[in-house]
Amino acid sequence: MTIRDLATRLDLTLAPDPRRVIIKLFVPGEDAALARTRAAALIDRITLLSHDETAGMLRDTLRRFGGRHHDLEATFLHHYDLVRYLVPHHVDLRPADRLLVGAYFSHEYAVEAAALCNPSMVAHPDQSDLSPGQLRVVISMRQIGEGHLSSIGFATALLGPGTGLTVADRSGPLTVGRTTTPRILEELRRMTASDYTVAFPADVPLERRVLWPATAAESNGMEDARFVRVLREDGTLSYRATYTAYDGRNISSRMLDSDDLRRFEITPLRGPAAANKGMAVFPRPVGGRRLALCRSDGETIGLTVLDRHNRWQRPMPIHAPRSGWELVQAGNCGSPLETESGWLVLTHGVGPMRRYAIGALLLDLHEPQHVIAELPGTLLTPDDAEREGYVPNVVYSCGGLLHAGALWLPYGASDARIGFAHVALTTLMEAMRRPR
Repeated sequence: MTIRDLATRLDLTLAPDPRRVIIKLFVPGEDAALARTRAAALIDRITLLSHDETAGMLRDTLRRFGGRHHDLEATFLHHYDLVRYLVPHHVDLRPADRLLVGAYFSHEYAVEAAALCNPSMVAHPDQSDLSPGQLRVVISMRQIGEGHLSSIGFATALLGPGTGLTVADRSGPLTVGRTTTPRILEELRRMTASDYTVAFPADVPLERRVLWPATAAESNGMEDARFVRVLREDGTLSYRATYTAYDGRNISSRMLDSDDLRRFEITPLRGPAAANKGMAVFPRPVGGRRLALCRSDGETIGLTVLDRHNRWQRPMPIHAPRSGWELVQAGNCGSPLETESGWLVLTHGVGPMRRYAIGALLLDLHEPQHVIAELPGTLLTPDDAEREGYVPNVVYSCGGLLHAGALWLPYGASDARIGFAHVALTTLMEAMRRPR
């Protein structure tokens, strides 16, 4: 018997916007063995320009691109610093020359030109100036550009009153922030080479911030960030997200920590449970333990505990593929949501023709290794309008949110665009059944 999806779609879609561009370092011939020769030759040619030619070219470049980027001259100087070792030692470049060198070693990259998908949703740090029944939220998104290179972007939205959902304007210059690594002894640096911090200027709105790959482990993408607001041991609230780092051949799990979504600390996740994609941390300790959902075997939802060495221990299986819509694999769709009845876990399953759908489980509030109820059917499946895209026949989420007695579910549709769905929490709970 086919059971209809419980969730109701909202009349709002976020589509990829090719106007959202950042500046990347551009090294002519960087994929070839002669890259150093070509880059050095380019710098030599720039130094031969007259003062008037340099000034004119720089002025024209700033006029064409200045309004599209935050602090463009600072970016040009940064890129100049990255290639200044190619400048002959006897050459003393003027400030305008350095800026022009930086401009020639830069190019625009459209972060979501190919796709926009796999969102998560958390409460915004700013809840001021709202009407009754409203909640301001942050939507994180996986942005995919040329070469299937993924980064993490953001949007701000208002939920309510009722089923109203409004997404704030996302236009304007983007920035990737300033990245730093720990200043430590060389031996220790080699051990923690994947740790870094990225910070954004306070005057850059959240929707213009881009978390961009900064280490070798994530050089081909930062994928599927699962954001959650967590309660720390000291009683304060902060934001945390797990994501998948991809270097073109291998995947690994990473953690983002932030107090304000302006400064982020990035560290690797370690331990047996971090061996695959899709970890999702609980929003608070349970019984004094830090817990997370995982899928370390690639097909089963497991529960793992963080030990005193900051390693995620070997997971305990809690849900294996069983229903027809999830027989290929089952996994989470974000961090558990706390309700009076238990921990609500949104799940994804893969069925025939690699068709993705979203379901739900309910875990015991005090002993979450026990599944106390499950949705017998699906919460959301791809409809006819959503099945076409970059990766067809997929609905997938990295985290929903509870507000005003309802579950709000942002989801990626066929890795091409983002949709939103809504279901009353009582409706969802009443549909749950004891596990078979």
